[in-house]
Amino acid sequence: MPAPARVSRHASSVGRWEMAVATPPAALRPYVRRYVGWDEHMAAPLCRREPPSDEAPMVINLGAPIRLHHLIHTERFEEVDSFITGAYDSCQVVGSAGPFGGVQVDFTLLGLRHLLGRPLEDLTNRAVAPTDLFGPHAADLCDRLREAASWDARFAMVETFVMPRVLGESTVPGGVRCSWERLLASGGRVAIGDLVADTGWSQKHLIARFRHEIGLPPKVFARVLRFGRAVEAIRGGTARGLSDLAVQCGYYDQAHLTRDVRQFTQTTPGALVASLLPDGGGFRYDEAAAVGRRAG
Repeated sequence: MPAPARVSRHASSVGRWEMAVATPPAALRPYVRRYVGWDEHMAAPLCRREPPSDEAPMVINLGAPIRLHHLIHTERFEEVDSFITGAYDSCQVVGSAGPFGGVQVDFTLLGLRHLLGRPLEDLTNRAVAPTDLFGPHAADLCDRLREAASWDARFAMVETFVMPRVLGESTVPGGVRCSWERLLASGGRVAIGDLVADTGWSQKHLIARFRHEIGLPPKVFARVLRFGRAVEAIRGGTARGLSDLAVQCGYYDQAHLTRDVRQFTQTTPGALVASLLPDGGGFRYDEAAAVGRRAG
């Protein structure tokens, strides 16, 4: 069973929201980072910037349709209900058609590979409906989550759905698993040559197999890992400035960090920090600032 949910609430001129977070049991933690529940009512339509990370969410929507916006032309969007994504190598812009809420399971990419029981390459930079992957089992889960009386009850339901699929017999090649574990443990700082030596594969074969199974080449995955640590430090307020953040997360210098922030989020580090909403609200997307950055 997951640990009891930790709930935070926010109310201001921006809107009001409730966030619930729970940690899975130890056996699941290599594959599932957390369960998240949310319920929000914004004063005006709001888009959020979702930076890439080494996680892949399964989102069960319990409210208004979710809007997945085009990164460059954000006036264009696709309305979706529930979805599962693969690996991303760029940020996403996410909004909603109205008050919404739901339950999200944050998988590691290895965890998603276990959940689906197949390679992830065809899901890179894509979102697909859970019913396309799990059929009526996913539809039944959505119905039961709508009827549940608490976040703890909802998290227990998704864990019951996830656990046997994730902890079943693995079909992930040993070399890919070993490389994933070393990259994760080092925060993306291990050299590709070391991974090649570990697996006994050629570099070309390692890159191809890793991309096929996980959805990103190992060097891109390493960069996303390192960048994800920077994002979490920004969210947690643990960095004392950009130069400190760069050192903390394994960048050569502040300029190196700035290049990754620009590439992965289409904005500057300062603008990313300034866009952070309180109480787990995420990063607000400022379209005018982003377009200005791209134009420059």
